[in-house]
Amino acid sequence: MANFDHIIVGGGIIGASAAYHLAREGAGSVLLLERNTLASAASSRAAGMVLQVSRNTTRPAMPRQTRETMDVLVDELGADVGFHDVGSLRLAASDKCIAHLDAMAADAARHDIPFEWLDPQAAAELIPWLDPSLVRKVGFLPSDGYVDPYMLSMAYARAAAARGVEIRQGTAVTEVLTRNGRVVGVDTSAGRMESDSVIDAAGAWAALLSARVGYPLPMAPVRSHYWITKPNPTYGGDHPVITMPDVGAYARPDVGAILLGIHEPYSATFDARELPDDPAVFSPTVGEDHWDRLAEAAENIARFFPGIVEAQFPNYVAGLSTYTPDGKIILGSVPGLSGFLAASGCCGSGIVLSAGIGGTIADLALGRAPSIDIAPFRPDRFGPIDPFSVEFRDRCAASRANKSK
Repeated sequence: MANFDHIIVGGGIIGASAAYHLAREGAGSVLLLERNTLASAASSRAAGMVLQVSRNTTRPAMPRQTRETMDVLVDELGADVGFHDVGSLRLAASDKCIAHLDAMAADAARHDIPFEWLDPQAAAELIPWLDPSLVRKVGFLPSDGYVDPYMLSMAYARAAAARGVEIRQGTAVTEVLTRNGRVVGVDTSAGRMESDSVIDAAGAWAALLSARVGYPLPMAPVRSHYWITKPNPTYGGDHPVITMPDVGAYARPDVGAILLGIHEPYSATFDARELPDDPAVFSPTVGEDHWDRLAEAAENIARFFPGIVEAQFPNYVAGLSTYTPDGKIILGSVPGLSGFLAASGCCGSGIVLSAGIGGTIADLALGRAPSIDIAPFRPDRFGPIDPFSVEFRDRCAASRANKSK
């Protein structure tokens, strides 16, 4: 029977980051378990935007940590992690979005994140497909960008392995073992593994794992998706990431094309109990309605991207994000069970929050006070809930719809 100081369940970007940060802090023996292959679910299908400031003012320190950690990983590995240092633009056309943008500028200043105001025409010079005629205010964050999410996930994993973390793929956790109110290990398809520290980073399946210890996490799998245009010389080169909250959309470059994502009024949700173990055999497309969602959004998006009317979209990518009703992550100790930590409910921001979450998990697992206030992320903040119910899932879908507004 193997014994480890820490066991992490889930080999996506959050689990890999937790493994890396535990190893970097000299946390002893660390085991990372993944029942399929690393980064094979949500992590590899993410849009990969690295935006350090958002409407959620509780978390700028975490994205900044990710931005800084990517540079550290490049130095440690001597290899690219897939980051495109292009900056980001946030447009505002309405009074509401201008107010949000002003608050974000103040938040960036508090956290020493570079922020500049641009004239709308200057923004159009950076992004050739943008029509700035309705734009009233533009914020530019030069240290933002986008990253290949698979490359960054694997960079965390490789750096963790180089520091001694044991990684086992194709190993499913079948039970969480407890004794006298604390965790003592896990049963797996490869046998029993003992540890008094278990971290639930199982993504869309995280609530199922925590339910085995009597506390299903308050999150639901929600479809996130984006479309990629056919390459077109008018789209320009590696221009900044752009968010358009007035129309609930975002875009970034993608090899001579545009990757375009939307936050539709109602996102498809799923009962985690009905998800297959292998994400490769599951599609969250829900028939062909994803094309309807793009068509419904196109008229509004055309206010800033007139070319969408004639653009061709041959590529579509869908995955499962995990959302909570308040749009905040789940991070911290699961009530009633010592040694069991949750790191999930990333609300579509798992990539940019990855180092912040991993570093905080390392602090908690080592019994240290985190450098950030994690009270807003407590797993028990909603009280008793049924995360598998339609009512709760609807609340999570609404949270995604309002993410960029």
